[in-house]
Formats: sequence, C-alpha cells, structure tokens
Amino acid sequence: MLKARDADAAKQLAKDLTKRFKKSAVQAQTELEYFAKLSETSRQFLVAIVFVAVVMAVGGAFGVMNTMFAAIAQRTKDIGVLRIIGYRREQILVSFLLESLLIAAVGGALGAIAGYQADGLSATSIISSGQGGGKFVVLRLVVDADILAAAALFTLAMGGVGGLVPALSAMRLRPLELLR
Repeated sequence: MLKARDADAAKQLAKDLTKRFKKSAVQAQTELEYFAKLSETSRQFLVAIVFVAVVMAVGGAFGVMNTMFAAIAQRTKDIGVLRIIGYRREQILVSFLLESLLIAAVGGALGAIAGYQADGLSATSIISSGQGGGKFVVLRLVVDADILAAAALFTLAMGGVGGLVPALSAMRLRPLELLR
C-alpha cells in the first residue's frame, strides 16, 4: 500500500510543480509517465520500421515474380520438351518454385552480409516535443542470430510467394503448344 501512496504523492507533486512554475514551463511528471512517453516514441519508430519492411517485402516478392516470369518465357520450349518426355506438372511446379527460393536465398544472404557489416552502427537525434524541449534518441543497429534467422525465414517466404504464381503458370502450359 505504501507504493500506491507514494505514486499518488508523486503525481500530486508533479501537478503542483507544473501549476506553480508556469513562467519557466516546468513539466513535472512521474518516472512512470516519463518512461511511458519515451516508449511511445519507440512504438512510433517500430510502426514506421514495420511499414518500410512490408513495402520492401512486397517489392522483393514482385522482383522475384518478375524474374521468374522472364525465366519461364525464355524456357517455354524446354518446358514443352520436359512435359513430352514424361515430366509431370507438379515436377515443373516444384522446379520453378525451388529456383525462385534459390534466387531469394542468394539475395537474402547478400542482404544479411551487408546488414551484418553495419552491426553496431548508431545514429543520434533530438526529437522535438514542441515546447522548446526534446527527447534525445539513439538508434543502434543490432544484427544478431535471431534477426538473421527471422530474415532468412522472411526471405524464403517472399521467394515462395513471389515464385508461386509464375510456377503455377509454367505448370499449366500445354506441351504441344509450347513447341510451336
């Protein structure tokens, strides 16, 4: 019960200080309120980072899709020959899907290497609170094993999504029409 009473007293003191010192623009607040406001800034950064990551993921999936459609367009006769000699549609699907996953894995590995080189870099800034003060923010890039594992799974998911539509279209091609 002592902690609740102390918290109430701290809130009351913060209100009194803010009321009494209006000329100097004192904004007294409890420690919990202060850290809650700081964590709100972190949440805003997280939302922005997730938005950028989603946009880049969609772009990456479309990049893989474009590459795979180009590969299929160049190999239509090869697909026709494979179908005529007995390859099933599912085997064609799997081959192109594996190729798209391989392309995504190579791109993801290159991105992970570049990201790992930037591990530990930091940027500092002051975010204005609009009342003459501000929050000092330090953004530090951390690339550890968990981040690399999540990136690898995300990369393979993008490769699978980006390669599925072209692989399905390659699977549906008719062999005799491809050889004309």
